[in-house]
Amino acid sequence: LNCKYKMASYSLFVLVALALLSVATAEPRYSRHTSYTGQQIFRCPTNSSFAATISKIDDAMDLMGKGAAFIDVRTRDAAEREQLMTWMPSCSVWVEDVESAVQEFEKSLNSTGSKEDWFMEYHTYEEIVQWYQDIASEYEQVVKYVPSIGTSVEGRAMPALHITGTSTKSKAKIYFQCQIHAREWISGAVCQYVTEFLVSNYGINPAVSELLDSVELILVPMVNPDGYAYTWNGDRLWRKNRQANTGSACVGTDMNRNYDEKWGKGGSSTNPCSDTYMGAAPFSAPEVAQTTEYFTQNAPIVGAMDFHSYSQLILRPWGSTYDNPPDETNLFNAGEVLRKGIEGVYGTKYTNQKSIELYLTTGTANDWFYGEASTTNQGYRAYGFTLELRDTGRYGFLLPPQEIVPSGQETIPGVMAFMEYCRDYPLHYKN
Repeated sequence: LNCKYKMASYSLFVLVALALLSVATAEPRYSRHTSYTGQQIFRCPTNSSFAATISKIDDAMDLMGKGAAFIDVRTRDAAEREQLMTWMPSCSVWVEDVESAVQEFEKSLNSTGSKEDWFMEYHTYEEIVQWYQDIASEYEQVVKYVPSIGTSVEGRAMPALHITGTSTKSKAKIYFQCQIHAREWISGAVCQYVTEFLVSNYGINPAVSELLDSVELILVPMVNPDGYAYTWNGDRLWRKNRQANTGSACVGTDMNRNYDEKWGKGGSSTNPCSDTYMGAAPFSAPEVAQTTEYFTQNAPIVGAMDFHSYSQLILRPWGSTYDNPPDETNLFNAGEVLRKGIEGVYGTKYTNQKSIELYLTTGTANDWFYGEASTTNQGYRAYGFTLELRDTGRYGFLLPPQEIVPSGQETIPGVMAFMEYCRDYPLHYKN
C-alpha cells in the first residue's frame, strides 16, 4: 500500500512538473524584440505649401499621423532629428521617449487572451481568426464564413465573412477591409465590434434588420496577417507586410501604396527600406492581389471602406490630384453621413475631406475601389473611403484597449448610415 501511495504521489509530481514546464516554455503571447530607445515623435505644423517637404519626410522617415494642420513624425536617431529640423524648423517634440510610451502600452496586454470580455483587450491573429469562426457558427443564419480567400507571404490564411439577412430580395454589396497596416490595432478591433453588433442585433434591432435585409456586407478582417503577427512578436510599430525585396535586406511593402490606381505616380517610395515602399509592381504584394481579386469576384460592389488609424479622418478620392472625381457631390455626401453618424454618439470630431487635401498618395485602396476597380465592377463605381479612427495623436497607434468599446460604439451608426447611402444612391461607371 505504501509503495502504491509513493508511486501515485510520484506520478502526480511528474504531471505537475510537466504542466509547469509547459507553461514556462510556451511562447509568450506578446514578445517585442525591437527597441525604440533614443527615438522621439515630433509634431510639425503644416499647410499646403509644405506638400513637397511632406513627400520627402514620408519617403525618408516614419510619418505616423496627419491632420489638417499637422503631421507626426517618428525620428529613429539624432541624424533623422537633425534632418527633420532642417526641413521643418517649427517641429516640436510630441513624444519624448517612444520606448517608454510603448512600455506603458504593453502594461495593458494581459497574458490570457480570454474570450471573456473580448473587447476589453487586443488579440492575436490566431485568437481573432478563431473568434470570427465562432461568430459565424453562432450566427450562421446571417453569416457565411470563408476560411481563406488567399494566403499571406508567410502562409497565413486571410478569411472573409459575408453578412446579410434572410430576405431573398436583391441586395446591394458593401465591402469592408481591416488591418492593412499592421500597427493600427484599433482598426481590426473596431471591425470586430461592428461585426458583433450587426450579427447579434439582426432580428432584434429594426434598423439593423432592415439594413441587412437590403445589403450584403463582405468583410475581410485581416488584410495583413503577417505584419500584424509581427507587431506581437517583433516590432510593435511595424507597418508593412513581411515580403522579401529582391536586392535589399529591407523587408516589406506598404500595401496601401500597392494598388493599381496611379501606382508609382507620387506619394509613395521606391526605396524598399521606406515605410511607404510601393512594391516592385502593382499588386506585387500577394495579399493585395488576392483581396482585389476577391473584390472583383463579388462585383458589383457599391461601397467600400478601408479601416485605418489614426487622426479621425474620412478620406475620399482622389489622393493623386486636386481635380474633382466625376461623383464628387455624392462622395462628399457619403462622407458627411459617416461623419455625422460618428459624431452623434460622443461628439468625437472627424474631418471629411479628399485624400489629396492631406497629402499626395497613389496606389491606395480607396482610390482603387472608386477608380480602377470600376472597369470590372459590372457598370458601377464603388464609393471608396478610408476611415482613420481614433485618436488625434495623444496615443496614436498605442491606443489603450479601453478605447475599443467607445471607438466601436461611435463607428456603428456612421458605417450603417454609409451603407444605407451607398445602397440608396449607387454610382454608375461611365467610361
